[in-house]
Amino acid sequence: MSTSMNVDDLDVDSLDIDDDGPRQTEYKQTGKRKSRPSDEDEATRRPHTVRHRPGLEEASAPDSSSSSHRVDADEEEKSGDQDEESTPPVFWRASANAVEATVDLSEPSTFQEAVNGPDQVHWRKAIHAELKSMRLRGVFRAAKLPNGQRAIGTKWVFKIKRKADGSIEKYKARLVAKGFKQKYGIDYTETFSPVVKYVTLRMVIAIAKYFGWPLDQLDVVTAFLYGIMKEQVFCIVPEGVELDGNFDCLELVKAIYGLKQASRVWNETFDEFVCSIGFQVSAFDPCLYVKIVDGHCVLVLVYVDDVLITGSSPELISRTKTDLKTRFEMTDSGKCAFVLGGRPRRQCDDVPAALCG
Repeated sequence: MSTSMNVDDLDVDSLDIDDDGPRQTEYKQTGKRKSRPSDEDEATRRPHTVRHRPGLEEASAPDSSSSSHRVDADEEEKSGDQDEESTPPVFWRASANAVEATVDLSEPSTFQEAVNGPDQVHWRKAIHAELKSMRLRGVFRAAKLPNGQRAIGTKWVFKIKRKADGSIEKYKARLVAKGFKQKYGIDYTETFSPVVKYVTLRMVIAIAKYFGWPLDQLDVVTAFLYGIMKEQVFCIVPEGVELDGNFDCLELVKAIYGLKQASRVWNETFDEFVCSIGFQVSAFDPCLYVKIVDGHCVLVLVYVDDVLITGSSPELISRTKTDLKTRFEMTDSGKCAFVLGGRPRRQCDDVPAALCG
């Protein structure tokens, strides 16, 4: 909206100007404020700077038509009056080196790449260890595919586990099922598996720190291979496995990674065993188990294959760990230092504990 007025009607004497320039720009004409300054005020005002933002093509190859609208950077620096805070920086283009992705090219994506690649010795050992573990636990059983049944596929997954300094710690091979090909009502029914609540985890850590109880951590090795299958599921013979006789497929006796019900059957297996050695499931969280013996308390917390144990009696804790190790192959990490992306620590003498990310 613009206001028209006659410049000759302005009272120039009403304009208050000192050595530093105008302090106020109030123009009087019969006692009324005007929105447009006089010519004298225009001369003292800071000039407007026109900033032109070209596209990518203009930035790489400027043309003559756009150059007339730009202000040279040197002239802007000499003026010294440009308000830098009011003008945000302009980024003309993104650098190709701004994002760098790190890919471990030494990890094969197929079975043939693993057994024929430069690290084939290490990968063959990892494959042999995985198949040996499955054989010892009775995961597979050679079978002939019944009429009307279908077999799901399998896939080898290879991973190099590295230390904090980047050096190689372990070559790991895992045989997984192509669970996305399973059919509901045929290959699986229930898939739900409870997961420990974060508030429960913090509560157990706080209790242990407050009473000075030891807090130990264990990890179940290939936990899903302990889950006993309820459905009859067949899978295609994996690469690296040979069958004798007239068998043309494998029947899954235990669950393997990749199956939709694998997490559920593992949780049921662990729950059944822990309850058999005297623990009771907490009404607050199905992943928390409590055992009280002669006034002493032992707590067992499980998150998939990570197990935390604490209690008022070191003897009961040791006995519980022994019972678990007789049933499952476990890695005893001793004192818990890092769990679920955080480390338990004491904040101060008055605050029992915290789980810090």
